[in-house]
Amino acid sequence: MKHRRRQLESEIARAVQEALARGLSDPRLDGAMITVLGVDLSPEADRAVARVSVMPDKAQARALAALNHAAAHLRRKVGDALDLTTTPQLRFALDTSLKRQAAVIDALSRIADERRVPAGAQAPGTHFAEPSAHDADSTHNAEAASADAHTPATSPPPPVPPSSPSP
Repeated sequence: MKHRRRQLESEIARAVQEALARGLSDPRLDGAMITVLGVDLSPEADRAVARVSVMPDKAQARALAALNHAAAHLRRKVGDALDLTTTPQLRFALDTSLKRQAAVIDALSRIADERRVPAGAQAPGTHFAEPSAHDADSTHNAEAASADAHTPATSPPPPVPPSSPSP
């Protein structure tokens, strides 16, 4: 029976989405993009709550009011599309799970971008001291060693004998 219930919820969600895609003549829905995320059916299958996402955020309250106002009309459209003996009463509720999920993904993306620092760049929030003369010498020595690594090996210069003190 659970399978039939899930199937019916999915079919109702699809039928509501299709009815919304064809359009409702309510000015409160102008400029709003509505997506049906799912439907929750009551145990008796006489009531259904359609969870919707509305973009942009400023249109949410108006769109939700318009959808609940048009619930009877949408119920009839769903009943015609699905050929049900009894079509559940529809109610619409705002589902913000996608927006919360997008916010989490955005935050994780920003963190990843902060951790990914290009070569030679300084990571945000890190502060290094000014380079000293010693740092410049070690940089020069490292560059020289790197250059030496690419030249053919030669024998080291002969040792210099210690100088003897003069009388």
